[in-house]
Formats: sequence, structure tokens, C-alpha cells
Amino acid sequence: MPKQGRGILIFLLSMMAVGVLSLLSRVPFRILTALGAGLGAAYYHLDSKRKKIGVNNLRLALGKSRSEKEIRRILKSVYRHMGSSLFEFAAVPRLNPERLYPLVRIQGLEKIDAAMKTGRGVIILGAHMGNWELYAQAGALHGYPVHVIGRKANVNLLNDYMVRIRECHGNRVILRTHAMRKVLRVLQEGGALGVMCDQRGSTSRGLMINFFGQPAPTSPALARIILKSGAVVLTSFGFRNPDRTHTLAISGPLAFDPGEDTEKNIREITQLYMKALEDFIRLHPDQWLWMHRRWMKRSPGSSRRA
Repeated sequence: MPKQGRGILIFLLSMMAVGVLSLLSRVPFRILTALGAGLGAAYYHLDSKRKKIGVNNLRLALGKSRSEKEIRRILKSVYRHMGSSLFEFAAVPRLNPERLYPLVRIQGLEKIDAAMKTGRGVIILGAHMGNWELYAQAGALHGYPVHVIGRKANVNLLNDYMVRIRECHGNRVILRTHAMRKVLRVLQEGGALGVMCDQRGSTSRGLMINFFGQPAPTSPALARIILKSGAVVLTSFGFRNPDRTHTLAISGPLAFDPGEDTEKNIREITQLYMKALEDFIRLHPDQWLWMHRRWMKRSPGSSRRA
């Protein structure tokens, strides 16, 4: 398909997505959860490409402790959770404390309060687990809004819709492009920054960090922000319960020796938070987004070591 044709198709699909989510915003929350889970389970049987990636990742990470049947059961559960999370996103603007507090139980909220009182700023590390979009809103409605780093969607209509929902309860979105200066300013002013710490880094410039016993390319940028800012670092990982409520576990602060911006310090901090993430995923493997190429080999000619 010509480039112009693809652009028109993407725009039309984005319009449809915004329209569908707008309609779904009027549907009761628990019905959205059930509908999303059903469609997610159906999509599991259709999404051969990403399902293959997910199966391979699960074999790589958990293959020694899980049977092939268990791996496929875990992955199907992931699709169900992700379907529910997508549909639940539409209901975010309607949420208020009365509706959200029983839905998302937060463990360790006092850790954010203590971190904020230091005046050093706080970095809250999250991951693509459970319904991460919902957890950010839960924190905001408890009185702890955060600035989050996000990537701009290719279509302005879809991007504006997503930003509007993400900011509707007090959170603020910082676009990833040229974000460093804005991020450091937020932390210097004693604010809170939410960062997803589970994404793949560059295979040529990233650090190769041990993740489930395998080298995984991981960006050093987050560790540099931690060292430059001197902020308190917490982890905030959540999961969906069998009764369709959620638990958000806030832990930390991460203990490390603040030092200079050296590769040794950057590597140690990156490995520290990746180990915390791995430990949590092992407890709830059916809640993490396995369907992306998190483990990739080092690009030829790279100077960084594993």
C-alpha cells in the first residue's frame, strides 16, 4: 500500500478507536472488564505473530519451571487482562474516589508520602502489568499526581484523546522527545515522576542487563536521571485479582550508593530495579505484557558490554 494510503488508513482507524472508546465510556465498569476479557481471549487465537513472541519469551524466562501447557495458559490470561485494561481505559474520566478506592487497593501509599516530604522529588517505577493506566489514576485520586513520560501517538486525534484521559485527574504527560530537562525540573521542584521501567532499550546503545537470567538491552537514561536528580526511587507494580479488583504494591525506596554518573553506577542501579521487576513478575507472570521483543541480541559494532 502506498505511504499516503497507509496514512489515511491509520487516521480512519484512529477515528474509529476514539469513537468506540467514547461510546464505551458510558458502559458500567464491570461490564467493560468482562467484554475486554472476552475479546482479549478471542484475539489470542488470531494474533499469531505476537503470540509466538510471547510463547518464546515465556520459554526463555520461565521454561525451566513451567510446562508448555502452563506457558500457553499464562499467555492466554495475559491477553484477557490486556483486553480488560484496554476497555477499562475508556471509563477513566468517570472514575472518582468513591468508585476507585474499592476497585484499586494500594499497599504502601505512606511510602510516597514519606518520599515527597524529603523535598528531593520521587521517581515511581511502574511496569506494563495489570492495568497500569488505572493505577496512575488511583494515585492521583489519592492526592499524589505524577508527571509521566509518554510517546506521542502518530495521529494527533488519537494522541489528544489519550492525553486528555491520562490528565483528567491531575496527572501530567511529558512527551519523550527532549524530556530530560523537563523531568529534572519536576524532580528539582520536589514533584513526582512516573516511569515505565520494563521497556526494551537500544540494542546498540543500551546496557545488557540480566533479566530472568538472560541479557536484555535496557536504556541507561533512567539511571542517569536517578543519579542527576538525587530523587527517592520507589517501585509501583500492580496486578488484577480474581474478583476483578486490583492491588497496587508500592515498595522501596531502592537502596543504592549515590555517586557519579559512571557506567558502573548506572549499571548497578539499572540492575537493581530490573531485579525488583523480575521478582514481581515471577509472582504474577500472567499479568505482564510478554508479547514484545524484550530480549534481543547486541547489535554488531556496539561498544557496550553485557
